[in-house]
Amino acid sequence: MKQFLVLGAVLPTLFLSACASLPNSAPTLSQVRKGATAPAPDAIPYTLVPIDVATVQNMSTPEPVGVLQMASLAQNAGPERADLIRPGDTLDIAIFEVGVSLFGPATVDATRAPTANAQVLKVQVREDGTTNLPYIGLTRAAGAYPEELAGVIRQRMQRLSEHPEVTVSIADTLRSVVYVGGAVAHAGRYRLTAARERLLDVLALAGGSPVDRNDLSVTLVRGKQQVTAPLNRINPGDAANVVMFPGDRLEFDRLRESYTVFGATGKVSQVWFDAKNVTLAEAIARVGGPADYQANPRGVFLFRIEQDADGKPKAMVYQLNMLKPESYFLAQMFPLRDKDAILFTNAKANLAQKFVGLLGQLFSPAMAVRYATQ
Repeated sequence: MKQFLVLGAVLPTLFLSACASLPNSAPTLSQVRKGATAPAPDAIPYTLVPIDVATVQNMSTPEPVGVLQMASLAQNAGPERADLIRPGDTLDIAIFEVGVSLFGPATVDATRAPTANAQVLKVQVREDGTTNLPYIGLTRAAGAYPEELAGVIRQRMQRLSEHPEVTVSIADTLRSVVYVGGAVAHAGRYRLTAARERLLDVLALAGGSPVDRNDLSVTLVRGKQQVTAPLNRINPGDAANVVMFPGDRLEFDRLRESYTVFGATGKVSQVWFDAKNVTLAEAIARVGGPADYQANPRGVFLFRIEQDADGKPKAMVYQLNMLKPESYFLAQMFPLRDKDAILFTNAKANLAQKFVGLLGQLFSPAMAVRYATQ
């Protein structure tokens, strides 16, 4: 009898000390609250905010910085036209002549009605910007548009030919192009036209991507500027769908947004978004929610690093009480962000259950026999 009295006096103290030392997969609700109100000296301070109507109304998915930077590039003044002649371009120069011609037949049949003879000359613009035509000589081509160069050639031919007409077109160009690489069907060099192709137009010219657009990022290199943005945040009508400039480079890479799940759940997980927008309700459902036998449904927390008004990082923790019916509506309106962390806290009863299980093992007949034999 005395042994049972001693055991009854020791058990409460043993219970408290054991609960503090038993292994846990996550903190409890009270521990998270205490960390917000009285953080340890070496801990990261954070602000605890309940997820309610006011919180959801003020919550929005901010535009990624890369998308804003991409949109700012749309304000840069680009070339008025894409068919500006540049060094290295290959030109088709068509010359039409009536009567005595410079490039046509050597003799003219006087009995026949005059006809226009056409000759097409293929020439390349030199690195110094000039081109050399027979009988006409060096002509400045770079920096001019095709019709301007055609006018200069026509004027020079008037003293050598009868009624000359000239048209100029760019057959091939090395400068008025955009370079596309990475996760696309057909990487390569694509010529810009008078249609003023935009970022998504060039992606279509490259055959699209075999990777889901929700898992893609695009990097635009323009001169010394380099901007990276998630592709699923760029729509056809957005300013971020910028007009391509000659010499632009586009690189498409696989970059998946994700969130992580810890605590009283089936397992610690990293979950991909696989969609443009994911809500907290969808995120919880994807991992099966909190474990019934282990978690405290009042203590579902979302950990997030945000920026304050000065642009400095700040730690925020949002609490969802899943025992309140209205919380399920709020969770559907709460947008997740890349690198968010969801924590399912442990229930206090779970610690007691572990302790009772431990006592059951210590005082089981098998353990008693093993102890006596030793």
